[in-house]
Amino acid sequence: NLDDKTLIADDKDFISHLSSIPKAFQQNVFKEQTATFYRPLLVVSFIIDGAIGKMSLSMFHFTNILLHVLAVCLLFNLLIKLKTKENTAFLLSLVFLVHPALTQAVAWVPGRNDSLLAVFVLASFLMLFKYFELKKIIYFILHSLFFLLALLTKETSIVLPVLLLMSLSLMYKERLFSKKEIILSCVWVVSILIWYALRSNAIKLSTAAAPTQFLDNIKGNIPALLLYTGKLLLPFNLSVMPTMPDSTWVYGLFAIVFIVLAFIFTKTKMTGTIVFGTIWFILFLLPILLIPKEFAFYYEHRLYLPIIGVLIVFGQMQLKNRNTEKVFNGIIIGVAILFSGITFVHSNYFADKFKFWEQALATSPNSPYVNKILASIYYQEKMPEKAEELYLNALKLNPSESAVRNDLGVIYMEKNEYEKAKPLFEEELKMNPEQNADKVNYNLGRINYQLKQYPEAEKYWLRTVELNPAYAETYQCLAILNADIKNNEKAREYAHKAEEHGIPVPEDFWKVVGK
Repeated sequence: NLDDKTLIADDKDFISHLSSIPKAFQQNVFKEQTATFYRPLLVVSFIIDGAIGKMSLSMFHFTNILLHVLAVCLLFNLLIKLKTKENTAFLLSLVFLVHPALTQAVAWVPGRNDSLLAVFVLASFLMLFKYFELKKIIYFILHSLFFLLALLTKETSIVLPVLLLMSLSLMYKERLFSKKEIILSCVWVVSILIWYALRSNAIKLSTAAAPTQFLDNIKGNIPALLLYTGKLLLPFNLSVMPTMPDSTWVYGLFAIVFIVLAFIFTKTKMTGTIVFGTIWFILFLLPILLIPKEFAFYYEHRLYLPIIGVLIVFGQMQLKNRNTEKVFNGIIIGVAILFSGITFVHSNYFADKFKFWEQALATSPNSPYVNKILASIYYQEKMPEKAEELYLNALKLNPSESAVRNDLGVIYMEKNEYEKAKPLFEEELKMNPEQNADKVNYNLGRINYQLKQYPEAEKYWLRTVELNPAYAETYQCLAILNADIKNNEKAREYAHKAEEHGIPVPEDFWKVVGK
């Protein structure tokens, strides 16, 4: 009931045909008029899975695993290029393979956006290194292509040139503003302009946040840096829907202390590669500061790229002797075994909607959104008592949470408690006049019809089809209402409209109002 529903379950007609690939570059990821996210290659990956696998979910999950394994192999090669010892590079890649905080990137299909991005980012680095080593133009072309593909996967890759320049200076002693760097910079600028042009064409009505809101988001999200840092080394407070009020900074403080002590006891010197890894971690983590308050869920799979920077740093630990190295490698093996167990347990929470949202509620009980979504699932599964309890809790946590009053009103209406339902619908319409207004008006029409207040019922139903002309059930209701008040001409008109929208009209009805 998250992006997986929007991008896959509700979009089967689009993503099941390879002919949809060009269209993926002409619209934002959610096909909205006003949007921010332009991620065509994520959509293309869904189209390939949907078309080749005939919409089998196994194909989508197989691709997620394949992308993750590919990212691990590329990471191993990058660590080797950065002069990490082979054994250490293998073990650090193993930790990345089984890290619990990355579970959501593999177990949840839309989480692949981060693993897909990592594949292109790592490939871009490795092709650039190959070009400088072998001087073959094919590697320069591949590097440029992977950089553009990274941009078309996720916006955060726009910081990549900074890291690429750092790596060239570190590995090949390239001077700033050397001829090669100027040529590379021109290629990166062209790639960014291509990405920007495609994005501008797809997102014509994108609106930027006001500066004050922008600064408020940054200020409110600063503690999240500690939250994510903690989950890097101590991933024990995992959640499928992490929120700030229900998370702790303690693990983050412990993680920082641990890293500092590790440097002190190993007498590791601050090298260029360590600085590079640190900046990698910071640059790829910084976008979390821009998360708007209304979407303040700190999903763990956003650590996918940042964690690579930390692994680069650990790969540069300067160990005193062979015995110390054996102890260090033993610790990494122990961590990998522990992490794999945690990952195995945590991945189970993605098995179905009940496990997912019940874990979300257990770990983020103060989120009105989590309470609302789990309530809607309970209602769909014929558990209205559980749904009512969670809807009421959502209202306690946030009295203006959208759709809650409408959904709660439906529960009361179905129990014939109209005196409790009607005020909820009216309040919902006042508090959220634009969100789900068609549904609220439809339900107010139903309430007034049951109370035999026909003019009021008709008013709300007419407003419903004005807001949403495709709301088929409303035409059925208007037909019945007009038949009740002996207005057969209007009853016939609305009955025909109901049929046009796919609702069959019984022959008995036509006998009453005429055809």
